Amino acid sequence: MIYIGCFYVSQKVKTRDTQKLKDMKTTIVFSILMLPSILLGQVINHFDNLDSKWNVAKTYPAANQQNPNFVATTTTVYGFQGDTLINSEQWFKLYSTNDSLFQSNLIYRGLIKAENDKVFYLDTLNQLDTLYDFSLNVGDSVLFDLYGMYPEWLQVINVDSIQIDGVYYRRLKFEEPTLQAFDELNEIWIESIGSIHGPLFPNFPEKFSQEIPDSMLVTCTFSNNQQVWQHQSYPNCYVNIVLSVNQLELFDFKIYPNPFTDIIHIGNNRLQQFGLIVLNSLGQTVKRIQVNNNNQTIDLSDLNAGIYLLRIESEDNIKKIKIIKKH
Repeated sequence: MIYIGCFYVSQKVKTRDTQKLKDMKTTIVFSILMLPSILLGQVINHFDNLDSKWNVAKTYPAANQQNPNFVATTTTVYGFQGDTLINSEQWFKLYSTNDSLFQSNLIYRGLIKAENDKVFYLDTLNQLDTLYDFSLNVGDSVLFDLYGMYPEWLQVINVDSIQIDGVYYRRLKFEEPTLQAFDELNEIWIESIGSIHGPLFPNFPEKFSQEIPDSMLVTCTFSNNQQVWQHQSYPNCYVNIVLSVNQLELFDFKIYPNPFTDIIHIGNNRLQQFGLIVLNSLGQTVKRIQVNNNNQTIDLSDLNAGIYLLRIESEDNIKKIKIIKKH
């Protein structure tokens, strides 16, 4: 909602009606002239523009018997196609497709209506829900029903802002679900844009593995006849590729033995230097190690028996491997 104030110049009181009318006309004209500059730099509400689109890239293992290490990334485009009236209220029709031009193979996903800071969603079964409330603050909670089977209220743990084209948008980060293990929700909302995982993610949430290539992220958004957002990890808005074994081998690590008792050996075919971070089942860092050659023996005798995540970091890549310490 935009509030436009009037501007007055302090002068002596005018007593004649004609002069008052002249002053009023001047003020109105001045306010109208100021309107374009006031409207510039406003947050663009994607859920209130019929031309809005979200490109969402999903990365997942695409292995087969001949190529066990293949990884695929495919992009789904979400956007509006027309509207409808329900009880005299305007709702936008949301569709999705793998067509980068958003013209063919459109799949109907439900209805969307924006109202102030909230976004309402009427799904294909006519179930009404609040999809977003961008006015939430730290400590407020939202119900996330993981896979439609594990409902849990998650709190907003941080609210800050992100600058997009010179405009500041509120950003809300949520806590992780109780059962983390080696996957994560990593749910973040950006005001008037939605979840970083896609516009419908709050109603269809899922966790993503930290051990294998597994992610779903908005690469770009478009609204109000312009591109608004682009994820820094994606140079292109539309990605549809399969990563070959040869590319994966550049960051191929061997961890043995696994399960282990006290010592693990790490071998790789390329890197001379890399960092190791050991995380426990709660996602907490329990050990940090800097490796300075391409074959390394790591002493983990001080760790308790259990399951850990080994995070291997180089300058341009990250690999995560689950390791198990025996009793």
